[in-house]
Amino acid sequence: MRIELIRLLASFIAGCVVMILHEFPKALLYNRLNPNQDSKKKRNIYKLYQYIDPIGMLFCFTNQIGFSKPYMYRLKNRKSNLMLGICGFSSLFIVFAASMIYLYFSGDFTAQLSINSNDSIPVLLYQMSVIYTALISISMLLINLFPVSTFDMGLCIAAKSPSRYFTIIKNDYFIKVLLIFMIIFGFLYDVSISVILFILQVADNLSKGLLLIF
Repeated sequence: MRIELIRLLASFIAGCVVMILHEFPKALLYNRLNPNQDSKKKRNIYKLYQYIDPIGMLFCFTNQIGFSKPYMYRLKNRKSNLMLGICGFSSLFIVFAASMIYLYFSGDFTAQLSINSNDSIPVLLYQMSVIYTALISISMLLINLFPVSTFDMGLCIAAKSPSRYFTIIKNDYFIKVLLIFMIIFGFLYDVSISVILFILQVADNLSKGLLLIF
């Protein structure tokens, strides 16, 4: 029971961190691209809780996979759409890369597979939070590859082809249902775990090869 409660808390912490770090940079960029908008609306972006999606957080608890609540953008031109989409993908990649670098040098991810329940609660919470940050960030990156109108891929499609963007809006419900099923049945979780293990294995092999050379 203690371990499960720590897992839930770690999932919540990691989910909040990833959701905020995904959406807040996009909101900042949106303000920079639209300097003449209402000052009150500009200040609203600092309400960080608005980026936490309740349903996305529920999936973080159950599947370690989630999605954030996008800031309500008024899409004005293709260039802005593309920049916002790229910003979203980039922020998730940076969070994932930073957490993976930490995991590689600490070895916490492999330790998680056979968790040591004798560790103190703060130690377990810290390790699990970093692990789930890596897992949720890569899974959210995969989720944003789906052509949902409010996701990063949707913004990129809006920038490249407005006609296709209207097509995905028409099929938005079907795409979301497909996405939910892929989360529930664990497909995206399995892919995310495989990506993390593959990267750690490649990094380990490279480090061993470098040791042999030098």
